[in-house]
Amino acid sequence: MAGISLGPFSSLQSRFLSPPASVAGELFSFATVTSTVSTAYTSALGTCLDHTPNAVRVALVGSIDDQLVSLESSLFNTVSHPYIFRAVFVDGNIHAPNFLTHLVAFALKVRNLGGSDHGLIRELSNPLAGSLYGGAGHSTIYQDQAVYDLGISWALDSADLPLTQRPEIVIQADYEPATTANNPYLLPWALRGLLEEDVVKTKLQEEAKELVRQFDEWKPVTKVLKDVKFRLEAVKTKL
Repeated sequence: MAGISLGPFSSLQSRFLSPPASVAGELFSFATVTSTVSTAYTSALGTCLDHTPNAVRVALVGSIDDQLVSLESSLFNTVSHPYIFRAVFVDGNIHAPNFLTHLVAFALKVRNLGGSDHGLIRELSNPLAGSLYGGAGHSTIYQDQAVYDLGISWALDSADLPLTQRPEIVIQADYEPATTANNPYLLPWALRGLLEEDVVKTKLQEEAKELVRQFDEWKPVTKVLKDVKFRLEAVKTKL
């Protein structure tokens, strides 16, 4: 839950938190996938998944408005494995379901079905960042029983792969976490690629159509999210 698999938001880094100035600063080393701590972490995860066939499941859940850890970090965007499940936590007391929350959930469903999100979660990570002043996204996720139920359900109800299949963990070695300086044109291309996934065309066509309706109804109020909608207008016809 809200793990720091790729470190905290890079914007939080300062000369007081930079390695090796403090223990907290070491967390930012996770953002470099080739760093010692990141390599050891990924290796340990791979060992867990490979230790006993069909015995280990990993559920990664990130808060949609976490103010400390981005979605790409809490969902460990750089790794893939059939026994890894990803989900997003949306606090219903604060957020009404809208196009953006459903888009994130849709991208994770594609990922859980073996497809790629084409970097969509990465491109949305910074626009979805919660406020450091009064924000509770990083803490409320721990208080919801449904998050724990999801992990148990994934562990007990998911199907096993045949014992002859022992997939290895796949790591995207050239991955670079998102920054506020990201190319704004990457977002529409990421969504276009997501919608071209075979699993979308064969299993999720109705959900893709529902996204069209929700996009038209979505009325963001912040400047950041208005910019997100503007950038996604170009792929509206593709939706």
